[in-house]
This record gives sequence, structure tokens and C-alpha cells, in this order.
Amino acid sequence: MKTHALTLFGLFLCPFLFSQILTVNDGSSVSISSGSSITLDGLEIAPSDTYVISGANDVSRSATAATAGSNSSVSRVYSSSALLSGFTGTLTFSYLEGELNDIAEGDLVLELQADDDSWTTYGGSVDPVNNTVSYTFNDPVSFKAVTASSADATLTVEDIYPLDSMISVYPNPTANRIYIQADNIKKAELFDLMGRKVRSTNQPQIDISRLSRGNYILQVKTQNNTQSFKIIKL
Repeated sequence: MKTHALTLFGLFLCPFLFSQILTVNDGSSVSISSGSSITLDGLEIAPSDTYVISGANDVSRSATAATAGSNSSVSRVYSSSALLSGFTGTLTFSYLEGELNDIAEGDLVLELQADDDSWTTYGGSVDPVNNTVSYTFNDPVSFKAVTASSADATLTVEDIYPLDSMISVYPNPTANRIYIQADNIKKAELFDLMGRKVRSTNQPQIDISRLSRGNYILQVKTQNNTQSFKIIKL
């Protein structure tokens, strides 16, 4: 991919530091043109339309695997201090064989973490020769961390709570309404993948019939717990 059309404002790259690999100062920005890309120590960002990373924002790379329950990612996680919103295009995640944590390369999937800390799995293209996993996002997506895990043991798992405090939602997928089964609902908020709140209620149901088809994140708060659910709108 071409990289010469990258425009940088107030950019500080640290290719030799293990953790922090990109700093965009407050009031500055990084503009990546369509057809171009930027590679951040093994994470290539190639937008389909001009994409701007605004400051203040720091991107870092960690050698500590992300975990959810008993599931674990590879030992490489890219994180940003501020949410990267509304991205369309291709993300290409590079890895070393020593970072796989016994995950078969053919089973690798891309994992993106939303602003509410939930992970979403994307089954992209694996290139075991070049040690990369890539996925093309045709719809805008927002994320604050990127890693890879096994398709058989992804990070997209539900939290387990005592039966007397369980929160459940149904039906899912749905075209019209989401019903919430829980005691003492304080607030239920529905967000799109750009992090925008599209619905909010303290009632045990939400009408989503007028929303566009796609994926959403539902966050339910009760007196004792908070849980997030991936909702598919048909």
C-alpha cells in the first residue's frame, strides 16, 4: 500500500520504545489519506476514506495478552488512550510466532475493544506466511484496543454473575424490541459502534424498530451490577 499521502500534524513516533509508539498532542492531528496507510509498530491502518486521529491521544503496544474469563489473546495488544471513532478501511495486525500462546494461526481472528471495554470478534484474513491478520470494515467502527485471539476462544464472552443478580436480554438478534430481564434496573443505554448513545431508558424494554440495521452495544445498570451486551438489529 502507498504511504506517501500521509499528512502529520504534531506527530511524535517512537519506533524504538516498547510501549508508546504514537503520540498526537492536544490540538494536533494525524491525517491518513484514502489509498494510503500508516504502520504503528506492526499495526497497519489503511482507511477507505481520509481518516483523522485527533489529539490528545497516545497509541501503545503491550506484550501482555488480553484476557476475558479463561480466554486469552496473543501476547500483543495495541491500545489508544482515546477512542478511535468512525473508522472504515482495513486494519492489518502483525504478530510473531512466539506471541501466539499456543493458538493455531489458522484460527486467528481480529478483536476490537469498544469504549465500554467489551470485545467484538471479526473473522478476517490470516496470512501465516507474513504473520498477519487483516479485516476490512465497510461500516464505521470505533475502538480503543486491537489484538488477535482464537476463533474457538474469543474475548467476546458474557460476564458470570450470581443467579440472584443475573441480567439477560432477548430476543437477540431482533428487529423491533429488546426486553431486559433484571431486578432494579437503574438505566439501560444503547450505543452504536461509533460510541454514540441512541437510546436510554430505565424500563425493561427498548424500542429499536426505527434504528438502522447493524450491531449495537447495550449497557444495563442495576443496583448491583453493570453488564454490556452486543445487540444485532435486523
